[in-house]
Amino acid sequence: MTYPFQTTEYRTVFKKHFVADPSTIVLLNNTEYELLSDKRAVLMGMKLVLNGQEITDFGEIEHPSQETISSHVQTLLHTYKAPFVQYDFIREDSPTFQLLAKLTSFPPILKEVSPFIILPTTWDAYLESLERTNRKELKRKLNRLNTTAHRFRSIDKPSDTAFEEFIRLHRLSDSSKSAFMTEGMKSFFYDLYTSHFPAWNMQLVFLDIEDKPAASLLYFENNEEVLLYNSGYDPAYKFYSAGLLLCAHLIQQGIEKKKMKFDFLRGNERYKYDLGGVDCKLYQFMFT
Repeated sequence: MTYPFQTTEYRTVFKKHFVADPSTIVLLNNTEYELLSDKRAVLMGMKLVLNGQEITDFGEIEHPSQETISSHVQTLLHTYKAPFVQYDFIREDSPTFQLLAKLTSFPPILKEVSPFIILPTTWDAYLESLERTNRKELKRKLNRLNTTAHRFRSIDKPSDTAFEEFIRLHRLSDSSKSAFMTEGMKSFFYDLYTSHFPAWNMQLVFLDIEDKPAASLLYFENNEEVLLYNSGYDPAYKFYSAGLLLCAHLIQQGIEKKKMKFDFLRGNERYKYDLGGVDCKLYQFMFT
């Protein structure tokens, strides 16, 4: 599977916002690398941007083969004089991981995790799959939410109004998210949100409480998977666990749509495990 982070559309938006010098881009067999200021070669999208942020969740190579990757590494090291080639956030379950592991004698470095859920066929089966304490806590929170007026609202087509509300909620969530969502980052997210990805849809979903937006999620989905890309919530609705319950709603919606997998993407935040996430490990490979 090609995740949205390796598509031409994603790379185009990333380059527009975060690559000032086109001469640093190396295109090899439809795979784009960037030569950083220290001449390291990394897959397009994998460098730190703005205030040292990592915004691309997975680093993969589309249709990888041992010959292709070996050729890329040799070209970057010898033709472009890169001191080393770096592959970041490679999923342990990906073909890229298996091929990189065969090509290097250096052990990969565990960098982060991406919790996920293999979705069952029914909501009841999902609830039963949770640890007893987490199941009871989720039901308790759902019952509390049902004591007040609320609705879940999906935005299926790009909407400037919905996007602005998402940004407002994201910045409200906490000080770190507010610092992350600069005007430059907002512009990047807007261009992603309004791009057309042939194999993926990027959508917003909201939880309104008493007719006011309390939480929002920005996510990708295709025929098989849901990827939770970013989120925001109003701390004024913390009592109702608005962010967590909106995520639970998106999981339920995925089950109803017969999706196979729900991926929380990078990060080991507690709520992901409360909702049943198990880790997929993400590794870094280095070639010198």
